[in-house]
Amino acid sequence: MEANKTPQTFQRFHVLHRILHMVIILNFTFLAISGFLLHFSGFEWARFVVSLMGGAGAAGWLHRFCAVFLYIGILIHVFWLFYYKIVLKQNFCGPDSIVPGKKDITDMYQNLRYIFNKGASPLFDRFSYLQKLDYWGELLGMQSMGITGLILWFPEFFAGIIPGFFINIAGYFHFYEAVLAVMYIGVVHMSDTHLAPDIFPMEKSIFTGKIEKERFMEEHPGEWKRQEMINDETAQQL
Repeated sequence: MEANKTPQTFQRFHVLHRILHMVIILNFTFLAISGFLLHFSGFEWARFVVSLMGGAGAAGWLHRFCAVFLYIGILIHVFWLFYYKIVLKQNFCGPDSIVPGKKDITDMYQNLRYIFNKGASPLFDRFSYLQKLDYWGELLGMQSMGITGLILWFPEFFAGIIPGFFINIAGYFHFYEAVLAVMYIGVVHMSDTHLAPDIFPMEKSIFTGKIEKERFMEEHPGEWKRQEMINDETAQQL
């Protein structure tokens, strides 16, 4: 009976963030596929796959279409930060915020001590400093991808504003940052967030919005402690 008992879960992600995450996953995947196929179009295998997609024009249209929707998702994330601060009146560097704060510096120092068996593990809040680095690294990295992509999309327009060789430079930056982004998300983000041994084959909370009590207590002890204090205060009021 106890083995079949449904584990207790808690809300971790808002439905908006779950939808945005899925939108960004889909668009990023198609961006990477179409972009690399177009870049390596000199190879026979790439030309064959592009022909299956309807030709270079169709692959280019798909790439730009996904870029627009990916960037819309990024803008919504930015607007959410302002909504979080202005409407919800939350602290940008508070314990529930994705914005780095002073505690993240002390958590990083304490975590390094913990790794070398020099102290206890830090009490991570809603987001650890590693998760914040992950989030902001991707969010800020997409800005330069967007700028260089826009220059390549409208080269005639930008050639009238900036020297022509900047367009070639934008092409190099766009490609190599795309390689870096795919490597980072495919290796670092996936292995650390979705393929970790204790949550293999993937982290489900970003899709379901729920996190099990045991994982909540283990991975976000600071937030769990605050949640218990809120529950105790509520119980005392009742």
